[in-house]
Amino acid sequence: MDIASIGAALSSIKTAADLAKILKDSNSSLGQAEVNFKLADLVGALADAKMDIASIKELLIEKEQEILELKKSLETKDNIKWEKPYYFLQADDSKEGPYCQTCYDNHKKLIRLQDGGSGTWRCQVCTGYFEDSSYRATSIEPPSEW
Repeated sequence: MDIASIGAALSSIKTAADLAKILKDSNSSLGQAEVNFKLADLVGALADAKMDIASIKELLIEKEQEILELKKSLETKDNIKWEKPYYFLQADDSKEGPYCQTCYDNHKKLIRLQDGGSGTWRCQVCTGYFEDSSYRATSIEPPSEW
């Protein structure tokens, strides 16, 4: 859908208006068959105009949704902050997260990480594994039989 759709709708409306004017200005010289033919043309032109306008309305709704999504994306981009090894959403004095670095960098999706304890984090979507600055490796001693 584009400007051509708007032009088609306007053309259909103009045709319908012209046909209505012909019918209004017609006198008894027009035969009933010709009046019926012009009425059928008028109904067809109005139906075309209605369909074109419905298509334009649908396009406008899609474009409005796209605009809202782009605004949200820009807002997120402005508020997302990188703190190695993951992202946070910063709003005023609060921060929300952490979010997966892999999912955001590759797909622009904010996927909340799950706390694995001891400074480890796991993404349930990409299965990414992250260790933050509080990570402490736990030393597990092998059994004496080894």
